[in-house]
Amino acid sequence: MLRVRPVHFTSDLDGYAAQLEDQGLKCVENHGDWRVFDSGNGKVGIHQADAGSPMDGATELGFEVRDHEIFVRRTLEDGTQAEVVDSRHGGTARVTAPGGFNFLADPVTDLSLPTGGPLAVTAVWHTPDTAAAEKVLADIGAKFVQHRADGGSLFRAKNGGFVATIKGGSNAVELEISRDLDGGGSEQ
Repeated sequence: MLRVRPVHFTSDLDGYAAQLEDQGLKCVENHGDWRVFDSGNGKVGIHQADAGSPMDGATELGFEVRDHEIFVRRTLEDGTQAEVVDSRHGGTARVTAPGGFNFLADPVTDLSLPTGGPLAVTAVWHTPDTAAAEKVLADIGAKFVQHRADGGSLFRAKNGGFVATIKGGSNAVELEISRDLDGGGSEQ
């Protein structure tokens, strides 16, 4: 089980939540400063950030998995660095890509498959090494979909959402909510 769930940090949590809802995403978790929205094909987490802080407006790559310990074992077996770590919400998996870029894969009990609706969440991973990023995505269980015109590739998570790689000077993540499944669409 693998679902794309990037996390966006914002000082305007209610305003950003309203933007996601206006695009058609549904709030499925609300814990005050942490909310999760479902597109039917991938999720988006939003987290409160202090206004003007370096995190305000930043997006991090993130996933949901069924069992973070099994996920770590399989990811290590496939050749990518992963470990079980404690986070503020319990045990989770941290994956470290070549160059030190890392992201979390949180355990969840919602094992639903994509509903096939008109929306899809795509995390766009800007990276200096697209080949290394694509190996990491394959090692965590994402499936290659296609090469992109910009030189990157598009990957699909079994339980929803997409990750696109694109050449960039440093690691960064952008969030896209697409009205189609080709990884393009309107950027959030």
